[in-house]
Amino acid sequence: MRYPECSKCYKSIPWIGIGSNSALFLMKLTVGLFSGSQALIADSLYSLKDVASSAVIWVSAKISNRGVDAEHPYGHEKVEFFATLVIAIFLSLASAYMFVYAVDFLYNGHVAPPHLIALFAAIVSVLVNIFLYKYSRCIAYETNSPLVAVVSRHNEADAFSSSMVIIAVSASHFGILMLDPIVAMLESAHLGLLSVGLLKDSYCGLMDKSLPEETTDYIRKVTRRVNGVESIPKVRTRQMGHKIWIDLTIEVSPKITVTRARGISESVEEELFNNVPHVSNVLVRFVGAPATVEA
Repeated sequence: MRYPECSKCYKSIPWIGIGSNSALFLMKLTVGLFSGSQALIADSLYSLKDVASSAVIWVSAKISNRGVDAEHPYGHEKVEFFATLVIAIFLSLASAYMFVYAVDFLYNGHVAPPHLIALFAAIVSVLVNIFLYKYSRCIAYETNSPLVAVVSRHNEADAFSSSMVIIAVSASHFGILMLDPIVAMLESAHLGLLSVGLLKDSYCGLMDKSLPEETTDYIRKVTRRVNGVESIPKVRTRQMGHKIWIDLTIEVSPKITVTRARGISESVEEELFNNVPHVSNVLVRFVGAPATVEA
């Protein structure tokens, strides 16, 4: 984190998300039912999903900050990926229900132009979600939190969804009555696609997928700066919540002493901690031909 305020923002975002999205959910659901806008009702699910996301962030932040203990020697950071999985399952179920409801309304319901109050609610939703998107995107970048990054993407999607409601409600008053339930179907389908992406992200995190290749290449580049490192046979990485763990093997000259080799490995650790963002754990092994020793 570049600024001390980032930690405060990270702790505050769940409460900001819960408060603002709860208000948006109640407003959009109430106005949607009153105005008869199926698109706005579907849009309210986006806000309900964000309420759940913010609540899960708060719980996972509490758990992930416990640190290591005898039963959890690697800490509790992976709870963020599990929390993402919970959100994905909830989102997939909610989107499936709304899609079926919108299809049924399109074919069996009485389609009429929604009241114009739905237009006002959608405009308010767009403005609030744009603010939340910019705020959460900044926090996600500074803290490297996968869960906050998810929230940021969702706020962006929410703003787009509410924009579609504006178009649907406006079009219905120009005679395009079918657009409102069709937008509700599209929003539900989009929520379903978001849930698939979240399922993939949570699976990769829980199964210790390596960090992107460009990150691994940068780790190798930083390691090569240390005098005495001849080659880097192996680099292993994984993300533990918003933290990065690095496990690598370096090759040193077989002519140097073990003490000198250990000093090189310690220099590598220091270099990685100072130059690779969000690193919380580094394990460096050194090998020399033909013998192999460990730091």
